[in-house]
Amino acid sequence: MSKTFVAFIALLAVASAEHFYVENNATGLACIILDGDFQFNLVFNDKNTTEKYTATINNTLSVDGDCNGVINNQSVQTLNIKFHPEGESARYPKEWELNIVFGSSSNEAFKIIDYTLQTQRTASIPYFGKFERDEKAAGDVTATETNAYKCSTAKLGLVGGATIDIKSANIIAFAQLNGTAFPSNQIYEVCYLDARTSDVVPIIVGACLAFLVIIVLVGYLIGRARAKRQGYASV
Repeated sequence: MSKTFVAFIALLAVASAEHFYVENNATGLACIILDGDFQFNLVFNDKNTTEKYTATINNTLSVDGDCNGVINNQSVQTLNIKFHPEGESARYPKEWELNIVFGSSSNEAFKIIDYTLQTQRTASIPYFGKFERDEKAAGDVTATETNAYKCSTAKLGLVGGATIDIKSANIIAFAQLNGTAFPSNQIYEVCYLDARTSDVVPIIVGACLAFLVIIVLVGYLIGRARAKRQGYASV
């Protein structure tokens, strides 16, 4: 298994999305690129109560990964991010860790097949724990051929009802890109939620236009009927 060189850059772009990539030092090509803002919606069950908290990344401490990993005889690629969340303080200096595993198959160029989140106490979150992938709500982060994945909010379900949201997500794995940013001609596959929204909008617009046409037609017929009645009355 060859090691990979991993780099991280926080971009202050228009979308202000974080920018992560994993580069294979054997080839000099990027195998993983992930642009997006992470939001962690956490659920802690303490005795008979359920506590919910939201956290985001404050600053990234380190990034690690592998372009040539193997898990259970399956080729995988990994992205590991260690960071401090918003609300951390000197009293709670421990880092959080997010691990994402990408797999590939004959039908999919890449797919997120596993992920875990290790949290620590912060000034605003008095609980900690390890969250694992919920197989029943694992999300649809996948693409075919050499395409990338795009979604306004990609959701990764965690056991216990917690979720990881990746906002403004642009993701690719098992790639061989000469550079650490998405090419200008990159083709994206839009997530199901956004694709459904894009299908619904034309239908709504068409329905509104049809409704306006009906209103105009009804108004015309009413006006014409009134004009006829006035003509009869004058005679």
